[in-house]
Amino acid sequence: MLQNKIAIITGASRGIGKSIALTFARNGASLVLICLQDEDALNFVKAEAELLGVKVISLVGDVASNDFCDEVVSQTLETFRTVDILVNCAGTITRSVTEEMSIKEWHRVIDVNLHSALYLSQNVLPIMRKNKYGKIINLTSQMAHTPHPSASPSYEVSKSGVTALTRHLALEYAKFNICVNNIAPGSIDTDLPKSMSSDQRQKLKDAVPMNRLGAAEEVADCALFLASGMSNYITGSTLHINGGSLIL
Repeated sequence: MLQNKIAIITGASRGIGKSIALTFARNGASLVLICLQDEDALNFVKAEAELLGVKVISLVGDVASNDFCDEVVSQTLETFRTVDILVNCAGTITRSVTEEMSIKEWHRVIDVNLHSALYLSQNVLPIMRKNKYGKIINLTSQMAHTPHPSASPSYEVSKSGVTALTRHLALEYAKFNICVNNIAPGSIDTDLPKSMSSDQRQKLKDAVPMNRLGAAEEVADCALFLASGMSNYITGSTLHINGGSLIL
């Protein structure tokens, strides 16, 4: 489904980003994998993807830095000469209540979750516009639509900002055949839920009409759909992957 496509994926060392990377590799995409600091984990994902027969480069750095985002796209062009797909999956979350949240924490969460999506989009959009083709997939969150008491306001604001950015870019670049969409996961069985007690995990499940947590692979399958030709007439949309949680 993604043969001869070049995909940049941030947050690729674990969780949802890792699953997206391996799903794309299984479907023929060459990859540029990005993570903040866990180079060993990123190299493991890189090796797994290479075993699937695709070319992969990996870069470690802070996507909250515009200079690093420039370097990511420069390295991509040097290696692959183009870019077809961008997946903005890097993210961070804090748990501070509003009165205890520092301004430094506020800025850091918004820099990683929102500004990085803008920086990388600004870098790839001229390439996609020239090619008259491109797919940008932004990972938002169910919390962009339903506030949660365990998350700091910076997280919800940053993810709401990504949703608005996606809709704006979709409108602005639709005439260039560039599709920009969101995926908004709910409770997904990644590192944090796996570390919880059985009682805590059950409480998460009880809040989901389907009475289970989602799998990272289910999010990756939705990303594959949005990255493929099957979604060429979809832009400015949000796919909610939450087991029906927004129904409640």
